[in-house]
Amino acid sequence: MFRRNILCFVFSLTWLTASWAQAETLNLGTLNEGIRGQMRIFQPLLTYLEDELKEIGISEVRLVVHPSTQLMAEAISRREVDIFIDSPLVVAKVAQLSGGVPFLRHWKDGQASYYSVIFTHVNSGVISLEDLAGRRIALEDYDSSSGFILPAHMLLNTGLRLKQLRAPGAPHTSDEVGYFLTYNDKNTMFSVASGRADAGATNQKNYLDLMEARPDEFRILAISDRFPRSVLMHRPGLSEDLLNELRFTLKAMNKAEDGRAVLKSFQNSAGFDEFAAGSKRTFAPIFEILQDLEDAGID
Repeated sequence: MFRRNILCFVFSLTWLTASWAQAETLNLGTLNEGIRGQMRIFQPLLTYLEDELKEIGISEVRLVVHPSTQLMAEAISRREVDIFIDSPLVVAKVAQLSGGVPFLRHWKDGQASYYSVIFTHVNSGVISLEDLAGRRIALEDYDSSSGFILPAHMLLNTGLRLKQLRAPGAPHTSDEVGYFLTYNDKNTMFSVASGRADAGATNQKNYLDLMEARPDEFRILAISDRFPRSVLMHRPGLSEDLLNELRFTLKAMNKAEDGRAVLKSFQNSAGFDEFAAGSKRTFAPIFEILQDLEDAGID
């Protein structure tokens, strides 16, 4: 289904008919600009959940994609999205706006956790984060955990001030770190490699891939704390019975051959599990990071 009048794209795995109009649906949401690509990624999981949850009255599982945290939070508040899946700091932003509750960890790319890396070219003359005062850093976009939120927080913790640049070459003062948005990890890496930026930020997997492709050309300036790789959040008021069944189904996927096959095809997942320290303790430092950014006028 494609609706031109709003920035929301909803694709169903089954054709909607009048007889299904009253059927119970489960709506999964994620952030992205490209619905077709996300459908290819999510379809195996949607199909699996439809089959597993039909006994409790779920006849349809749909994917809802929005391009920003604000629009996703509004959709969750309207109960148009039941489950939201994304990186932890993005989920935290949406939770603050919508009242949603993080409840499961997702082992995306087989990883339970990940971190952000701020890096530079070896010929940049930048040795430490403090050296970035008066220089430029390439960051992905405001809704990227490893490409913006975590590196921006690391820079602020170093005592640096940040200023957004409308273009890479825009002027800024010598006591500010000028940042510009690349909207893509590959663009961030190219900006650093080409000298358009004095530093950039990405997650550790992308950085290791870059080092493998171009060894000895880059150095790490800072590494963030580790956070869950990916997180599921449920909307306020979701049925406890449905939530418990969904939690059980997702956590059991890696114990069956068909479940493992679906996980492999869905973002090379290793499975879903509970937060080892509990949801509140896991997200307390994440909410603190978001508050620090808001206090600095960056949100």
